[in-house]
Amino acid sequence: MDNPRLLSSGEFARMCNVSRELLIHYDKIGLLKPKEIRKNGYRYYSIEQLYLFDGIRFFVDAGVPIKEVREYFDNRSTELFLERIQGIIARMEEQKTIMEGRIGMMEKMRYITHRALLFPKGETRLSFWDELAMIVTDIAEDNVESYEQALGKHSDFCRNVAHVSRFPMGRIAEVPDFDEPTRRVYTKLQTWVSVPEDIAHLEGRLLMKPRGNYAVILHQGGRNTIERSYVKLFAYLKKEGLSTFSPVYELDMNSYLMSSSVEDYLIHVSVLVDKEA
Repeated sequence: MDNPRLLSSGEFARMCNVSRELLIHYDKIGLLKPKEIRKNGYRYYSIEQLYLFDGIRFFVDAGVPIKEVREYFDNRSTELFLERIQGIIARMEEQKTIMEGRIGMMEKMRYITHRALLFPKGETRLSFWDELAMIVTDIAEDNVESYEQALGKHSDFCRNVAHVSRFPMGRIAEVPDFDEPTRRVYTKLQTWVSVPEDIAHLEGRLLMKPRGNYAVILHQGGRNTIERSYVKLFAYLKKEGLSTFSPVYELDMNSYLMSSSVEDYLIHVSVLVDKEA
């Protein structure tokens, strides 16, 4: 019987549409060794190994770590295959949820950035807003240290528990004295999100901003100068005889992500004046 035909490493690489360097790497880590290495150092593969390579790429393309792929092929069986496939599907479903959340975040960032370009800056007015969902983190005390600690906790929760970016981010403030709006107290950090199908993992940190009419102002500049917009907003409320039904919501519409100058930052400031059932 004739010896079965062997493929050179170059032929094998071309048929698999990969580089010879990748085949050498797979050999070094024990994932796919050549059928034969001759005295001149040339590597040869069997036709059957094309099928083995297809199997390896099937798992690698599905995101399975190389170590797990090697362990699978050392012990492969129908039962183990089904077990691995179930694990891959579960991981992909989780990744799908994370990616959908990230896409939603990107779409929100695009939306509010477009709106920021259209809004008049520094002018108070009434604006209708639909109900919005927010992930919130409490700020323990009204000082810089507590704010920074809350920011760290908020970022960690958004990334590792809610699987979303903390952007677009904002703050929730209480104004104890209507006549002194500059004496605001930040109580929560907030990130605008889409409501997930399962909210149990959010640990009660999902807050809904009510649907209704809001008195709003688009502040241009950083938080260091936002007092002037609070003064304008509350003067407008007094002039129009409007009562408030909520704390004040701040949403960063343009920040250091878009500009290196604080003067370009835009913060949407709003307070509910007419709650819609």
